[in-house]
Amino acid sequence: MKIAMLFAFAAALVTAPLASAQDANRADVMRASDAFDSAQRTQDRAALERVIAPDYVLVHGSGRVGGREDFVSSIVDPTNHITDVHADNRTFTPLGRDAAIVSGQGTIAGTDNNGPFSEHFQFADTFVHRNGQWVVVYTQVTMLPAAAPTPTAH
Repeated sequence: MKIAMLFAFAAALVTAPLASAQDANRADVMRASDAFDSAQRTQDRAALERVIAPDYVLVHGSGRVGGREDFVSSIVDPTNHITDVHADNRTFTPLGRDAAIVSGQGTIAGTDNNGPFSEHFQFADTFVHRNGQWVVVYTQVTMLPAAAPTPTAH
């Protein structure tokens, strides 16, 4: 019995620092996620390049795989005018001290050469802590059906 209690105590000591590091990281990672969304909304190349790692990988909803420049160029393309970017139902999944996933449902809307667009999707952004900051290294997107318009009363 004493040995089992000793193992339980030792396990608690080992996991307690990891848990507190993950809790502390949560706020920092969520701020980085907010900065990622904001940089898309404002189409700010410099801000995007700060929060996206050079080795970033994006798996588009179509299954096409792209990198950082592919993503940044599409967001800051002068023919695109983004009017809304937001994420709902975000979750935080810690992956140790230096990595975490932020996932949820996202919407991006605006206009481009083809006219107005609105995309609704499920996303998972993987962040890692590098050189003193949290950066996104991988995004997986799954397209969702567009939200049905709210019926109007006659």
